[in-house]
Amino acid sequence: MTFRWTDLLVTAALAVGFAAVGEAILRRRSRDLVSGNESFLVGMAACGAGLLPLSLLFPRAALRVELLVMALCLLLALWRRARGSPSPPAPRLPAGARDFVWLVLTTAVILVAADFTAVNLRYAFLWDGFQIWASKTQLLYYRGALDRLWYPGDTYELRYVPYPPLVSLYEALLQVVRGQFDFDSFKPVFLPFYYSLLVATYGAARAVLSARLAAAATLMLALLPLASTGTAAGAYADMPQAAFVAGVVAAALRRTDSHGGLPWLIGGLTVVKPEGTIIAVVACVAVAYAWSIEKRTVRRLPWSRVAIVAVFLALRLAYVRWASVSDSVYVLTRESLMVAAGRIPHVARLCLVKMLSPRRWGLLWPAFLLSALVLGRRGSAAETSLAVATATAAALFAVIFLFTTWPVELHIDQAYPRLLAQISPAAVVATFSGWQCARQADIEVP
Repeated sequence: MTFRWTDLLVTAALAVGFAAVGEAILRRRSRDLVSGNESFLVGMAACGAGLLPLSLLFPRAALRVELLVMALCLLLALWRRARGSPSPPAPRLPAGARDFVWLVLTTAVILVAADFTAVNLRYAFLWDGFQIWASKTQLLYYRGALDRLWYPGDTYELRYVPYPPLVSLYEALLQVVRGQFDFDSFKPVFLPFYYSLLVATYGAARAVLSARLAAAATLMLALLPLASTGTAAGAYADMPQAAFVAGVVAAALRRTDSHGGLPWLIGGLTVVKPEGTIIAVVACVAVAYAWSIEKRTVRRLPWSRVAIVAVFLALRLAYVRWASVSDSVYVLTRESLMVAAGRIPHVARLCLVKMLSPRRWGLLWPAFLLSALVLGRRGSAAETSLAVATATAAALFAVIFLFTTWPVELHIDQAYPRLLAQISPAAVVATFSGWQCARQADIEVP
């Protein structure tokens, strides 16, 4: 693929615009890279969720309204700085920056990120990257807003209409700023998602681990094939979804949510991929589980933040109903329920084989399962809920294939590893957290 260097600059400018929207929502100025990344994800979540209402209000100009909002938020941020509002403390060197091992691990992460940058910019679109997201971007760009139509005659592809719009929104905004549509210009959009994934994973791991282990966890995630090669470089949306999962984990574990970023991040899961709604519901249950362990009363619950997540879920439901398109891949009838019951052992075995594949995962998932047992006994409320939520999401993803109309073996082979890739940041952090917990408790670990 080819691209113009100005596409990289426009992509970076749009990332700054998303971050400005996030900081306007959170009413704060970022103090470090991790909090800045959180603002970036929050801003994208808000813009992605707001695209449907804006499309109804401005049927041909929703994209330009989004750009206007981003520009206004950026001007607001600049005005606050010029006004002389108190500046955040000067950034300090990260903990461990004088540690040789930390420097080696961090350098390795940077090298892997540089490798992904080169591969991403030169790798051609794979199936989903072109057929779903790039095609949706083309329609979004030329119509100026979300539309219930797809390409004429492609009735099977109508099921892509209600797919969440965030990735296509970012790609379409790039086209609007460029002033022309070009498929080759999309690939820079995936770089901010990838860098966000690494930064959020480090922030999540650093909340419960030493600087060395946090860098090691980030390197382990970066070295997973499905995170840095293949479909990630082929413009699939699984890696952007993983970036939001990492952001949710970071916000939950860092316990710096006085500004309310966590509900926006959980809601943001619903605007990236259809299965993000499943992850969002699991995340809500995990947070509620952690609250129950902490013995919070109903009066102490942050109901305003609960309402934010509820709005995201309601907008997702409204988007699906507005599109008025059913997904022919999954059928839920009385007959399909009977077929699904008979498939349970077969689907469970196939998914377990994919999960335990050393070629794709090394020993990540066996290590995660062992760590989950340790965290269940000795972890904090947040760590325990993280392990339970990750295992629950992996199990629920397997349930999807009980109702597929595709050949079961083919569907699981193509989709289940990518679904696991979406929750891999949570699995990596939980694995290292469980290992550290076992060491501190003097439990013998192989």
